[in-house]
Amino acid sequence: KYLNISILSLSNRTADEPNITYFGEVDNKEEDYFEGHVMICNKDAELDLDFCNYEGNPKDWSAELEGYLSNLLKYKTEIDKSILKDYEDGGTTNEYVRWHLDEWGDNVDDLLPNADSTKTREEQFLSLLLQRVERISFYPGDNHYAVWDYMIDSENSDEIVVVHTDNKGKILDITWES
Repeated sequence: KYLNISILSLSNRTADEPNITYFGEVDNKEEDYFEGHVMICNKDAELDLDFCNYEGNPKDWSAELEGYLSNLLKYKTEIDKSILKDYEDGGTTNEYVRWHLDEWGDNVDDLLPNADSTKTREEQFLSLLLQRVERISFYPGDNHYAVWDYMIDSENSDEIVVVHTDNKGKILDITWES
C-alpha cells in the first residue's frame, strides 16, 4: 500500500500561475481542464483538474486542492475501508464484484495470477480492485469535489466503482458506472 509520487509532465507556463503538485503551473483563467499523474499502489493513476463549471475566484481553489493532494494516501485508505464495508454490507461494490465474476467466469483467474489462495475468488477480486485506482478527478467549487475511479481491468471492461468525496475527503457515496 504505497503511494509513490511522480510528476510525469509539466506544462510551460508563466511564474504567476500557481504551481500545483502533480499538475505543474495551472492558469485556470486561460484553460479549464488540466491533467497530471500519480503512482498509487505501483500503478499510474490519471489526475484531472476540471474548472468547466467553476464560478469562484481563480486563486481560491489552489490551497484547497493542495490540501487534498497532500492527504491522498489518507483519503485512499479511508476510501478502501468504505469500499470493503460496502462490499460486506451487500452494497454496490458487492454487486460489481459478483457481476464481474459471473460475466467473466473462469477468465477472471487470468487477472488473479498471484492471488492469495487462502482467500475466496471474491476476496481476491476485491483486493485487486483496491489496487486499481484508474483516475482521480477534481472539481473545485463542486460538492462532489473529488471523484475516484476504480477499474478492475480497463482493457476488458468499462465498468467502474466510483467514490465521490467532498473537499475534505469525506466520502459522499459509492456508485457503479460504465
